[in-house]
Amino acid sequence: MSYSIKKQFDIPFSEAVEKVKTALSEEGFGVLTEIDVKTTLKKKIDVDWNNYVILGACNPPFAYEALQAEKEVGLMLPCNVIVYEDKGRVFVSAIRPTIAMHMIDNPKLTGIAKKVEDKLVKVISSLNMENSKHPTRKVFDVVCGMELDIENVRHSSEHNGTEYYFCSETCKGHFVDDPEKYAGEN
Repeated sequence: MSYSIKKQFDIPFSEAVEKVKTALSEEGFGVLTEIDVKTTLKKKIDVDWNNYVILGACNPPFAYEALQAEKEVGLMLPCNVIVYEDKGRVFVSAIRPTIAMHMIDNPKLTGIAKKVEDKLVKVISSLNMENSKHPTRKVFDVVCGMELDIENVRHSSEHNGTEYYFCSETCKGHFVDDPEKYAGEN
C-alpha cells in the first residue's frame, strides 16, 4: 500500500492550494504551517524548483486523542498535505496516517489513525479540480489591496449602498471602524 493519498488535477497551482485548504477546513483540519518549498529553496540555496507547498494540517480533537495515547506522537504531527506541480500537472497528496503510525508500537493509535485517514481520503476525494470554463469575478480588499476571487470571499460589509469585500476579519474590522477612510479608494 502507498504511504500517500494522491490525485492529479487540471487547475492552476495557486487555485489548487486554496481549494485544498478549504476542503481541509470543511473536514475539521486547520493548516498550522505552510511551507513554500520553491521560494525557500531559491532563497536558501539559490536553486530553482517547481511550485511545491507543504501544508501541516491538524484536526485538534484527533491530535488531542493521539497525544493522550502516546506522548511522543507529536513527532508525527501534523499530517502533511502537499500540493505540487510536475511537468505542468498539479498534484495533491496527503500522508496515510495508518502507514505512518506503523512506526509506533501502540494499538490505541491504530483506530485514531484510521479515523484521520478516512477524513483525509474524504478531503482528497471531494476536490473537484477541473479547470472552470467560466471566468471568475475579481474584487479588491480596499483595506490591504489584495485581489480576491468573489466566489471565495468570506468577509464583506455594506456601506452607503455599496458592498465591500475583505480577505480577513481583521481587514473588515478596520473598514467597519472607519469606512470613510477606505470607501473613497474603491
